[in-house]
Amino acid sequence: MSAFGEGPIPRGAVLYVSLEPCAHHGRTPPCCDLIIDRGIERVVIAHRDPFDQVAGRGIDRLRSAGIAIALGTLEAKARWLNRRFLTHVTGGRPYVVLKWARSRDGYLDQHPRTQGAVQRISSPATDTLVHQWRSEEQSILVGSRTVLNDDPSLSVRHVDGRQPIRIVLDRNGTVPPNPKVFRSRKDRALLFGRGQRPSGNAECVPVPEGAEPIPFLLEELTRRKISSVLVEGGGELLTHFLRSGMWDEAREIVAPLELGNGTKAPKLDTAPVAEHQVGD
Repeated sequence: MSAFGEGPIPRGAVLYVSLEPCAHHGRTPPCCDLIIDRGIERVVIAHRDPFDQVAGRGIDRLRSAGIAIALGTLEAKARWLNRRFLTHVTGGRPYVVLKWARSRDGYLDQHPRTQGAVQRISSPATDTLVHQWRSEEQSILVGSRTVLNDDPSLSVRHVDGRQPIRIVLDRNGTVPPNPKVFRSRKDRALLFGRGQRPSGNAECVPVPEGAEPIPFLLEELTRRKISSVLVEGGGELLTHFLRSGMWDEAREIVAPLELGNGTKAPKLDTAPVAEHQVGD
């Protein structure tokens, strides 16, 4: 709402918003108060806010102040724009994006591989795309095997953008004490596993005995107000997410090469809703 500026609002001005303005005090004062104070005469709202403390109260408050309301304009597009927030509020979990790169014949990597060697499947162009995806989500998640095999930093480097919270799920306690993913002192990192143990600058989050790791992890992220997570691997973790049904988008990078053997890539039961050519 700071985009209103400090100058006068033109007579007959119309405000377009993708989500119902709030009418409660949260991290900021109510948006409705500013709209009313600035003399906006008409507000076009894409869709209602399902959050319990809003849920129509913003619309009612604006109407009570004599402001004309149009509801439902470009609603489908707005819901896609707000999908992370809506999943967090209505689904009670973060918005989950799965991502992997595979060869044309369906492998994530080739066996045998040299310890510590990262096999290149994606290209520089898709690397940049993936770093853009990282910057768009609040957190990024990998399993312990990815840390052991690739020792990734999971940072945003090829584009300008925020650094996601780095998360590792280590069910068997195999992650070494100070992998790259946990070396940054300024970026948050979480290690989910059995019991408390030191690992770089990560905060350890014990998974209770008998608890299913993925539901527990998503519940804990929701409790911490982390509304989206990009799952980058490995194959076993991605497959667990697919089987659980607790995911929203899957992004598969397919390279024009064949490996012949190796770790099988996850398989989707649905056809892609969109395909894009990236580089060559």
